[in-house]
Amino acid sequence: MEQPTIFEESFGTELLIRRRSLLPVFLKVYIWIGIVISILFFIAVLIGLGFSAAVLRRESVAGWGYGIAGLASMAFLFSGVIFSNTATLWFELKWAIRFNWVMGAIWGVLLLLGLFMRTTGIGSFLIVALTIPYWVMIYKIQYQWENEGVSKRELNKKSIQ
Repeated sequence: MEQPTIFEESFGTELLIRRRSLLPVFLKVYIWIGIVISILFFIAVLIGLGFSAAVLRRESVAGWGYGIAGLASMAFLFSGVIFSNTATLWFELKWAIRFNWVMGAIWGVLLLLGLFMRTTGIGSFLIVALTIPYWVMIYKIQYQWENEGVSKRELNKKSIQ
């Protein structure tokens, strides 16, 4: 076996850990499930908007447009939040885990607010129970993710230098 020299392109990069390799397989599955769910939710909202627009045109019901626009905007927002939480991890952004913590805190506050206003159902708690492993896994890799891991772009940049 030949010793690496300082003149090789890959010298010094063997110690760098790619952020995506820090993700456990189970977390990768969670990420892909989140991406697929957000895309399906987005498509369902688009189909629902088309259907409701057709009903509104046929029935000409006053006031339905505002309710549908509100529901659609909340659905788009929810779909975007799920996608941004999972996609930022998949694309190895350094701030992705902290962004997930902020979004999780906002979600927790909204859940508590719904609990106090008695508008939160059992479905909300089921969703929380299903996402607990996701939060535990990102907590376990956070230090390495932010301090030791590099993205593919950073790895390529360091190997070129």
